[in-house]
Amino acid sequence: MVVIAACILSFHVNGLNQSIVSSSRRTFLFDISKSVLLAMLVAALVFLPFPALFPGAGAHLAAALLPVSVIVLLRPVFRSLAARHKLGEGVLIIGTGDGASELHRALGNGDRTASLLQFPQTVHCEQLVRMTEQDGVTRVVIAEQDPVRRAELSAALLDCRVRGLRVSDAIDFYEELSGTIWVQGLYPQWLVYTGGFNRSRSAVRLKRLADVMLALLLVLLGSPLLVLAAIAIKLDSRGPLLFRQIRVGLDGKTFVVCKFRSMREDAEDDTGPVWAQEADSRVTRVGRALRKFRLDELPQVFNVLRGEMSLVGPRPERPYFVDVLEQEIPFYDLRHSVKPGITGWAQVSCPYGASIDAACEKLQYDLYYAKNMSLRLDALILLKTLRVVLFGKGR
Repeated sequence: MVVIAACILSFHVNGLNQSIVSSSRRTFLFDISKSVLLAMLVAALVFLPFPALFPGAGAHLAAALLPVSVIVLLRPVFRSLAARHKLGEGVLIIGTGDGASELHRALGNGDRTASLLQFPQTVHCEQLVRMTEQDGVTRVVIAEQDPVRRAELSAALLDCRVRGLRVSDAIDFYEELSGTIWVQGLYPQWLVYTGGFNRSRSAVRLKRLADVMLALLLVLLGSPLLVLAAIAIKLDSRGPLLFRQIRVGLDGKTFVVCKFRSMREDAEDDTGPVWAQEADSRVTRVGRALRKFRLDELPQVFNVLRGEMSLVGPRPERPYFVDVLEQEIPFYDLRHSVKPGITGWAQVSCPYGASIDAACEKLQYDLYYAKNMSLRLDALILLKTLRVVLFGKGR
């Protein structure tokens, strides 16, 4: 049961619910292989303190083959249903201006498709009923920020709503579908009235306790890696072992973050503050390997123990870039409502990026984390981070 549960959890972490339908056979099999390897590691960590419970290598492998066989056999069924549009939801987006079109473009890729209706005047319930019956619409999404038009839509949709039609706000719908907050459509009233963003004292204390316990465990188990990384850095290039830099943390307060140095000592002498690129020429040979598997972040566990960071949270940014991004991206400062983290929802969910557009995309993940922060979400992010460390990929 431990192995089967670990496999099911690993399938979720690796996104098999999407891969089973939309990926090629090669990608699907690769995702399954990664899932089984991750599940074996998680199960081994469970059995480590309780060796008497270990059923033996043969039973261990046989238990893993059961959920794998089920998901492989179900793949043709799910793909057939998806091809006939039996798994999706009929969605109608209603709105004026750029908001509805932007939402439609954001969702209209791959298996995420939706119909778009832009209305110049009041929409009557009879029109919507006729459209939902003819086109198989099961949900209406309101992508309208103008308060007058939103009131008109509410009046038109009231009768449809009580007849069973699902009606969603565009931001809520986007969050449900993508696991992010749609920054381009965000408005203050939604932030005020939406659920989430809970910061009870007990929850904060529990998260802090979990941070300290896991950070101490990470220091204990990761000591050999810390020593090996330190030796490799000193042998590879001249300069200090650790890289210290001022970052912006909780409530906009600054602190000094510690990382293993992965760049040349004079990396910014001529350029000043610049974003690190994915294939940055300033990165050393050892630094490239450390970055690939996120091992350069290990010394930040001491920032966690000092209370400046959490294991999980938005990545802390430099003050220079925070000033720039707050001018360019609305609501950017909201990411400072929670402690920054060594890893985060954005780091395990979207690819590497170093631009204002990339920062905007990551902000959508950071706001989702700030809204839905919980130990359950933290555990999911830590498992996804373990996948990154094992396979050296940030997504």
